[in-house]
Amino acid sequence: MSNIVVSLDIGSSKVCVLIAELNKKQFNILGVGTSECKGVKKGIIVDIDSTVDAIKNAVKQAEQMSNREIKSVYVNICGGYANLYRNKGVIAVTREDREITAEDVKRVMQAAKVVAVPADKEIIDIIPEQFIVDGYEEIRDPIGMVGVRLEVDANLVVASCTSVQNIRRSIQKAGLTLDGIVLEPLGTAAAILNEDEMELGVALVDVGAETTDISVFKKGSLVFTKVIPVGGNHITNDISIISKISSSDAEKIKKQYGVASVKLVKNDDIIKINNIAGKGEKEIHLSDVAQIMDARISEILFLIRKQLEENNMLASLSAGVVITGGGLFNIKGIQDVAQSYFDVPVRLGYPNYIGVANPTYAAATGIAIYSLKQKRTSSISSKSVNVSDEAAVEIDDEYSLEAKPGIIEKIKEFFADFF
Repeated sequence: MSNIVVSLDIGSSKVCVLIAELNKKQFNILGVGTSECKGVKKGIIVDIDSTVDAIKNAVKQAEQMSNREIKSVYVNICGGYANLYRNKGVIAVTREDREITAEDVKRVMQAAKVVAVPADKEIIDIIPEQFIVDGYEEIRDPIGMVGVRLEVDANLVVASCTSVQNIRRSIQKAGLTLDGIVLEPLGTAAAILNEDEMELGVALVDVGAETTDISVFKKGSLVFTKVIPVGGNHITNDISIISKISSSDAEKIKKQYGVASVKLVKNDDIIKINNIAGKGEKEIHLSDVAQIMDARISEILFLIRKQLEENNMLASLSAGVVITGGGLFNIKGIQDVAQSYFDVPVRLGYPNYIGVANPTYAAATGIAIYSLKQKRTSSISSKSVNVSDEAAVEIDDEYSLEAKPGIIEKIKEFFADFF
């Protein structure tokens, strides 16, 4: 039996829809769609109609690729706009043989949700840290064990009712049903981080267009999340304003010639672009662009470090920092510059799967993986599709994913359009 999930990543610059399937031990990417989005500012929906249009466009692309009709989706919410409330749930095991079942786990999780939250907040998810059976702690999966008392230490994910309602309204106006809301760091971590990193202590830094999400994982659990209102677009805007060029030209220069430090500029080359007024050409010195980018990137890295230090997180990052997201990922030298700022190991992370091997797909891929781990599915109409022809990756019992060879040429050509 196959399980299909549809993930929806609503970002400040784009909307991404991904259709994924877990069939026995195979994780199949069935369809991907992206669309520019102008209805979100700093992670918050400010224009529902524009957001709805972007969702519809992305859904249409994913449906055309997969030859399926999407009816429901799982969506993300930024980590910095949600709070974690620690709570405990306790139940008695009622079976005569005292064996703990999946139903018992479900009941104890529901018991952990019984807590007073502010009137303007609502619980959107629950993350178990550990289960306790008759006083024995640090149990990850109690199903099949024997006991009379089952407890869970869990973090409740609580978000603003306004933010959640705007997400729901956008999805409904797009003609879809909301399956659930996933805290973005949990999804991104599922696609980017490995178990050792999450156990030892790691900071996941997701730099988007207008915001940067900072999340810290220890002992396999999310322990801290924060959002700062700066991202890749701020670098583009700086280049545009200071150099007096259009935003589109500034973005092209950033991607093609951008560096994370002025020390990386060897030659003061000059490039020529059209003036904003459309008369003549303007000369841009790459050394000037490097100085602009160096200043803004230094600010972003400083703010990240400041958050980690103020919350006593930096010293415990045994596995270092993992940077993802489209804001900084492709800038030359960012890994070395970031490592000098944080004084801990730094690596760049992205989903290592055919078709989505790009940090801009980290959240959408992660939402799908996270949802499938939780045995959650979406509603989707299947048409005549040969599943063997889909992009597939191998998945083991622990849901660690590895690329599987033999992808058909048609899929390769389709995915090439994304890069």
